Amino acid sequence: MTRGDVYEYTIGNARTRIAIVSAAPYNPRRATFVVILGADTPTPPSPSLVPAAPADPVRGTIDVTRLRPLVPDNVGARVGRLSRTTLSRVDDALRNYLGL
Repeated sequence: MTRGDVYEYTIGNARTRIAIVSAAPYNPRRATFVVILGADTPTPPSPSLVPAAPADPVRGTIDVTRLRPLVPDNVGARVGRLSRTTLSRVDDALRNYLGL
């Protein structure tokens, strides 16, 4: 697992897509991810929400307020990798959200 990778993931009874945001040395045993909201979810303007770019393997909005630790048993198929542009925006949103 690498920072920026997108996976299918099970949270409770729901199947969703996630993006890994932790650095490679922490993955996969201690990885942290953010949830990607579906493309049909309206995106209000917020510094904590990052829309996926056309070059990304998914459509939707990345919600950095929903940081979670990865449970390896819940990980499904790898979908792809976020574009550099989107990953840079996610990094900026995380710094802003966490006050770094």
